[in-house]
Amino acid sequence: MANRILVIDDQPDVADSLVHLLKALHYEARAIYDGKLAEAVAIDYLPDLAFIDISMPGFDGYQTVSQVRANRECTHVVFVALTGHSTAEFKLRAFDAGFDLFVGKPMNVETLKEVLTVIDPHAAELPARDLAQRLAEVWKQGERVR
Repeated sequence: MANRILVIDDQPDVADSLVHLLKALHYEARAIYDGKLAEAVAIDYLPDLAFIDISMPGFDGYQTVSQVRANRECTHVVFVALTGHSTAEFKLRAFDAGFDLFVGKPMNVETLKEVLTVIDPHAAELPARDLAQRLAEVWKQGERVR
């Protein structure tokens, strides 16, 4: 069975782009755009890894990770804070809220590989050039869809 990855970001373009890339890399991935929905979706979907944007309106990433992590069904999930705010204060607050990893936006290919190795040791074997090419293909497909 493929590793499941949940992407939670209030910006659909950001979430969908990451999901398309993950699917191109043969991961099972799903996006949602509202932190309030995360608990129900995570319990139903049972992801292995979840990327969560910190700066979402209403229910932010700190609240989202705390709520989802509190469920017994989600104790195995690796939670990744994904944010454009990479200050020490944001990192400390993210870890205090329950995140396992902290990644700044935009996420580069090498960082994505490092994160994926947490759930898939074979991700380290993916050549960065191939990942970059697949990302470029995803963006081209997105341009045709719009």
